Amino acid sequence: MKSKKVLVVLGGTSGERQVSLDSGKACLKALKKMGYKVSTFDPKIKPLNLIDRNKVDIIFNALHGKDGEDGVAQSYFEYLRIPYTHSGVISSYNAMNKIISKEIFKRNKIKTPKYFRLTRKDYKKKELLLFIKRKKMKYPIVVKPINEGSSIGVNICKNIINLNRSSKILIKKD
Repeated sequence: MKSKKVLVVLGGTSGERQVSLDSGKACLKALKKMGYKVSTFDPKIKPLNLIDRNKVDIIFNALHGKDGEDGVAQSYFEYLRIPYTHSGVISSYNAMNKIISKEIFKRNKIKTPKYFRLTRKDYKKKELLLFIKRKKMKYPIVVKPINEGSSIGVNICKNIINLNRSSKILIKKD
């Protein structure tokens, strides 16, 4: 096993790039210490489809956030037929997408807070008030992007003014 060539994929382009670089470097150090032949690959520098599958036995996926934990990187690894650490394409996509996750929780009777999805076309202060009333929600209300990891873009809104401001920012960004 120690003769295996491990490629640590780290960095990437998400808002969690620095965390990915840090965790990837820690993985690199640990794998080297264990005696593996290790190299790194950063998809911000070269696209994932340029990984040379003849030089890799397994991929250690140290990517975080978009294109790293959402099934995108995993689909490349599967296309290249290189085994990798991490969940598969579909489970990664489902876990990263907050709406799909919520639906899975509800279907499996796992308690989850009330929520609503706000789209660009729905967004108006009046619509926000209707969503809140319809869902019988109370403040604080948490605003989060549908497909970001960690706490990127999360805002805890204590009133309609905060909610309106946070929603505007998120809709412009995503």
